Amino acid sequence: MATIDIIVGVKNEEEYIGRCLKSLEKQTIKDINILVIDGLSDDRTRDIVCNLMDKDPRIKLLINKKEKISPARNLGFNASKADFVAYLDGHAIVADDWLETLYHTFITYEKKCKIAGVGSAITSPPDDSSFGKTIAYCLKTFFGGFGTQYSEEKNIHPVKTVPFVLYRRSLLVKEGIIYNENMTQCEDTDFNHQIIKKGYVLLKHPKAVVYMYRRKNLREFFRQMIKYGEGRSKLSIKYNETLNLQHLIPVLIVFYLLFIIFSLIISTLNLINIYTLTLILIPIIIYILTDLSYTIIIMMKYQSLKHIYAFLIFPAEHLGYGIGFLKGLIDEIK
Repeated sequence: MATIDIIVGVKNEEEYIGRCLKSLEKQTIKDINILVIDGLSDDRTRDIVCNLMDKDPRIKLLINKKEKISPARNLGFNASKADFVAYLDGHAIVADDWLETLYHTFITYEKKCKIAGVGSAITSPPDDSSFGKTIAYCLKTFFGGFGTQYSEEKNIHPVKTVPFVLYRRSLLVKEGIIYNENMTQCEDTDFNHQIIKKGYVLLKHPKAVVYMYRRKNLREFFRQMIKYGEGRSKLSIKYNETLNLQHLIPVLIVFYLLFIIFSLIISTLNLINIYTLTLILIPIIIYILTDLSYTIIIMMKYQSLKHIYAFLIFPAEHLGYGIGFLKGLIDEIK
């Protein structure tokens, strides 16, 4: 029985899974098992895992016939026998001291508060694409992160949710906390909210670094944001108390853009004058200037013109999330 079992849910991760597992093999804490839960991949993911299993007996492979990430994590948890479990995605790599940082923080704070888990800080890996790095830089800003888990922070602090967490397994068993297998997005937030509701504390450690590969183009990123918005909408219906203003701002942006389109149409019919139309357009002018300002800041901070992508990433994030949130509401009503 290992001290920590790392549960890695994957599906079609042939591009990244090798790097992910090798980063786990290098952990300064060696008393671990690495449980890879494969969701019926149809690429080379399982072959890569099996090749690494031959060299490192700590790596195990389980098959997730339900394919989705929530069932994968439950399957891995049920197979675990360790004192602690940690969750990771197959398209992420971790710093060598990732587990050690989480583990020692947990042990230290366990004497001070009713702690359930310690989570990680997300950043872009050095070999990520320019577009992927730009996404990460955007999400770290206030304009792109709105105080979410992606925002850049410096101190250990309590949070309502956090990714890639180390939990004490016996605590989760005692409280009967499992992943909701109907959640296809925001599954971590749902899981962590169950913990918070029972009076436990979650911490985020800014030095427990997880390097996560981002989407490679604007289209993929926009689709991802739509899915995130859908997940947040469903979670907000399930737990009204998790809904915050930052979740609604993208929705308001979508409605505002629809209002602009309507205003432009009726202006061509001379139903509103140019002064009224100008007033209507002031918020979008401010948004564009803010978008441009943050884009310039990112390009100057990271000294690359390639980060001009940020000018499109910010609106893709906000619009995608807003559209997804509305889509989730409509789906629930149906």
